[in-house]
Amino acid sequence: MRQSRTLRRIRLVAVVAALPALLGVAQPAGAAPPSPPPGPGTPAAKSSVTWSVAPGTDKGPDGRAAFTFEADPGQTLRDVVAVSNFSAAPATFRVYASDAVNTPTGGFDLLAGDRKPADVGAWVALTQSTVTIPANATVNVPFTLAIPANGTPGDHAGGIVAALQRAGQGPVVVENRIGARIYLRVHGKLAPSLGITRLDARYHHSPNPFAGGDVTVEYTVRNTGNVRLAAAQLAAVTGASGGRLASASGPPVAELLPGQSLQYTVIIRGVAPLGPLGADVTVTPSAVKGDKYTESLSAAGLGTGRRSAGLFAMPWSQLVLLVLLAALVVLAVIVLRRRRQAAARSLAAAVERGRLEERRAAADRLAASRPDFESEPARAASRPELESEPARMEEKL
Repeated sequence: MRQSRTLRRIRLVAVVAALPALLGVAQPAGAAPPSPPPGPGTPAAKSSVTWSVAPGTDKGPDGRAAFTFEADPGQTLRDVVAVSNFSAAPATFRVYASDAVNTPTGGFDLLAGDRKPADVGAWVALTQSTVTIPANATVNVPFTLAIPANGTPGDHAGGIVAALQRAGQGPVVVENRIGARIYLRVHGKLAPSLGITRLDARYHHSPNPFAGGDVTVEYTVRNTGNVRLAAAQLAAVTGASGGRLASASGPPVAELLPGQSLQYTVIIRGVAPLGPLGADVTVTPSAVKGDKYTESLSAAGLGTGRRSAGLFAMPWSQLVLLVLLAALVVLAVIVLRRRRQAAARSLAAAVERGRLEERRAAADRLAASRPDFESEPARAASRPELESEPARMEEKL
């Protein structure tokens, strides 16, 4: 809050033509909620004002999608911005230029209205800072773009904004704005290059020992050159020998402005925990879609960004599985040994029983081969002298 008033930053909407269907005001997360509908006698119509900002001429919008310039250092350019009010009542807009930045998601935005530009936004001089536009009318505002003599070669991005301010809750002032982009290329040596300024990698184990885990790769891509670029991204995990184990593509970069950075997170799935691993990220730049300077970029040579980081993946679930398997093997060996010992004892007992049976059978066969010993009565009847054998022995004694 500055002097009891705060300008809330609203997402820049690039309008390519003065079409009501393309108009709209986007209020970012975190901005103050809209104020209650104003009562009679207040500027209630402002809450429903629709307008557009587009490149034009003295006759109005000319159909260009953006202000696209190419010039030398020290050169001054002249153009016109057309601001159209599609509302049923007059509206007053603040008109100004600012520098472009990338949003955290990679979109195109301008500095907040209370921040002073230092690049192409500071080089623009509008003939009017505020315009009051009648209902369903257009005001064409001339401007100059004076490139400093020491202006750095390469791309400079910004925009011209028509902002509508309205009262919010309490002392807050909400600024809704719509703008047209400015793309300026200053002649000189081009150095298209992307770099990776930070890379962190972490391994997340899977409870399933037969499935690989996930590697989370977080990194920051920075445009280290002087040309706005698009890019494709690839993150990969390598083993100790350098061979690629798994990879995943990062989200494509649509437009990264010079000096701007974007943070990304890529998850690579199905990576085996093989101890020391490596995480590699490659960012391959290309010309922004629709950029008419593609050939000059190719001639300048696009600088690919690469960065690597190490990580360690201990195979915990596999080790647990190995311990369990070893325990099962030991248990199986113990059970098998006990069974073999029991079988050996059973065999020895069977052999002993077999021997006894054989002896008994042999005795039975021997007895069967001598009928006089089949039974006691038979022995007594066949050999009566045996009955008196003890008596004779006693007599001899």
